[in-house]
Amino acid sequence: MQVGVRERIGVVGAWLVRAARESGHERYVALQGLRSTLAAVVAWLVVAEVFHFQQAFLAPYVAVFLVEATVLRSLHQAAVQVGAVVAGLLVAVVVTRLVESTTAAIGTAVAVGYVVGRWRRFGSSGIWVAITALLVIAAGTTDSPVLLGERLLETMIGAGVGVAVTALVFPPVYAAGKEGAALTGELRDLLQDMADGCREGGSDRRGWVQRARGIDGLVQRAFDESRWTHESVRLNPRPSAVHAGEYARRWDRTLEDLSSVPSAVKELAHALDPVLGDDPTENDRNEVRSAVAAVLDCLAEATDAVEHGREIDPEGSCRCSLAELERLTTASDDLVLTARLGAVLHTAHRIVGALGPEVR
Repeated sequence: MQVGVRERIGVVGAWLVRAARESGHERYVALQGLRSTLAAVVAWLVVAEVFHFQQAFLAPYVAVFLVEATVLRSLHQAAVQVGAVVAGLLVAVVVTRLVESTTAAIGTAVAVGYVVGRWRRFGSSGIWVAITALLVIAAGTTDSPVLLGERLLETMIGAGVGVAVTALVFPPVYAAGKEGAALTGELRDLLQDMADGCREGGSDRRGWVQRARGIDGLVQRAFDESRWTHESVRLNPRPSAVHAGEYARRWDRTLEDLSSVPSAVKELAHALDPVLGDDPTENDRNEVRSAVAAVLDCLAEATDAVEHGREIDPEGSCRCSLAELERLTTASDDLVLTARLGAVLHTAHRIVGALGPEVR
């Protein structure tokens, strides 16, 4: 039993160390917990100790929900939350004017509030329309404009505290580039593996195609990462937000260039298989394989240059490799091989054009 307790303590300790040392999931969870706690306490003190409202629970409840992942999202949710509460108050007032029985009024208000809350602009906060109407009718405050005003003010105070805590207490800034680097790294490694396969005279078309398909997911994750970065820097007072925004814009341009490359690499993997296949009726292909491998090497190098912001093909090696492959394509007497090399050449030009239009 003691061993199990020590293991759990060790796991918790390791988690806290990672949260303190590394900028990752653990730190995000810890900071969100800290901000939520602070928002709840501040909202409660303001409503209970400053305004002396009798039902002060609504303000800290709203404040915790509005401690969001970004300042912009917190501000947007504050507006939506206040709108949902106002709609709930109106539903409660109208229903109690039309229905005398409290039980029937609660059922009617929840049903109506649920329908009203389905309005798409309320989003996930739409359920608050029904909840607010329920709480107001159950508390018997629909006949008191003062108490209704208190409920609305509590909500606004909680929303304001939640937004303020998100904006002022370690407001999150999400850095772009990690997923983008993973994308360019996988593209580079795949192209290099294909080049090695050409030199060795082997073909792993299925494996290459499967890896190329997986790169589509990396592209989407890289775009999502960039979107989160742009959202996190908006209205963010931290000085690091400016640098993060500039870095994200640079990656936006890179991702736009790379977005069409995975599909082209997949087509290239399909096109390589018949070129590299062993057929005793065809001529020796060592020269062809070397030329194709040289093109793939250049594409891998160009991808690496894109990732690190270097000049694409500064020595013209990619242009020379493409020209050599084109020469072999036009010089071949084998019409089938010419057609197959033409497909490889066309796809290679597509990739080069996406990575660096000046190379074409």
